[in-house]
Amino acid sequence: MGQIAFWSIGHGTGVTSSVAAIASIIGSEYRIRTLVSQPQGEECTLERGFSRSINTYSRDLATDAGTGLDALVRLARSGKLERETVKNNALLIERDRLDLLSGSERMNRLQFENASGLIGNIYANARNYYDCILLDIRSGTDSPAAARALSEADLVVVCLTQNADMLERYFNRNGWPEELHGKKQLLLFSGYDPRSKYKAANILRKYGRREPALTVPYSSDFRDAINDGDIKGFMARSRSVDRRHDNYPFMLEVRRTAEKLLEEIGINTRLKHVDAAKGAS
Repeated sequence: MGQIAFWSIGHGTGVTSSVAAIASIIGSEYRIRTLVSQPQGEECTLERGFSRSINTYSRDLATDAGTGLDALVRLARSGKLERETVKNNALLIERDRLDLLSGSERMNRLQFENASGLIGNIYANARNYYDCILLDIRSGTDSPAAARALSEADLVVVCLTQNADMLERYFNRNGWPEELHGKKQLLLFSGYDPRSKYKAANILRKYGRREPALTVPYSSDFRDAINDGDIKGFMARSRSVDRRHDNYPFMLEVRRTAEKLLEEIGINTRLKHVDAAKGAS
């Protein structure tokens, strides 16, 4: 079981949409406790993408008591983090399977970064309750909170695009944060276009990398679902589409990615799949 950090060397790479898709498929198809969060002091787009699915009671509680990381930082300062403290301050997406811990709405960027130690303690505490923690961390190298998340992650998913400049920067290790060196990594191409000549296999071959890469294809329907706050609804509608459906390639690759990530942190995906009792995998 463990913590997975999603990171990119540059901004605008589709990291958040990929995290949202992977979290949603894990929450709908695996019997494990999963937390997804965006530990940033600015944009909190994950919560907006799931807004139609957030449990009403959770929303009311957050309004009364403060939201997500803001409430937890106060508790951490008081030494009041317990086994289910993070759970009790998270938003319910799938009962007993997927919670969302919202980012800060009250701290500015400087305040948030100065609280990076406390924020790291919060996610460390979350491990006492959750089997899988997915963190969409700030891209680049200028965030102490992101640096700590990278250093404490069991696995770093490096999100790339098919942009030649970004590929050069990553594979030549220009601007790598210190915490990434020696860290277990998997490559994920976000918003992937399989018709481009910059296919994942060709990119890896060019840079002498032998490991396979994961892909999340671009989907206009999924992008619309994010804007509508209906990620969960999109996943429910698309779970059983056949090969002829436009959303089939997207769902196939998101499932493959989710399964691979869970296996990398020691989760038996066959045993934990919701259809395991029926003999399906």
